[in-house]
Amino acid sequence: MKKIFILSVAFLLGVSTLVSSCSKYEEGPKLTLLSKKARLTGDWKLSEQTLNGTAQTLLGTNTMTISKDGTYKSSFSYVAFGQTFSSDTNGTWDFSDDKTSILSTESGQTTADTLKIYRLANKELKFIDVNGSNTVISTYVPQ
Repeated sequence: MKKIFILSVAFLLGVSTLVSSCSKYEEGPKLTLLSKKARLTGDWKLSEQTLNGTAQTLLGTNTMTISKDGTYKSSFSYVAFGQTFSSDTNGTWDFSDDKTSILSTESGQTTADTLKIYRLANKELKFIDVNGSNTVISTYVPQ
């Protein structure tokens, strides 16, 4: 009986240590049953963007579809002076070797853009871009 108790405690300590150190991303999640690819793929809409912690006004609609086959489509549209303007792009994507970033290559281009993942959850996706003293966090939610 004592042996079973000691093994149970050791198992719980091992699992709690593993769970507390599972996330590659600053905002987690700590534990998930879905693969990184399953959490990333889908239809997303930009819901918030902050610059150095201050919320920015979104000037239009920014959406993207990330497919399991390694392709993506993004769309940006806004209205100015009663006229609707839009821009669509597509290309391919892949995880970086350590899966902390997404490498996206727009169709017709040869170099990839790197998007550092800040949070990768089933219902929320955040990218972080640090450029000098400016930090931009873009938050996407499912469409």
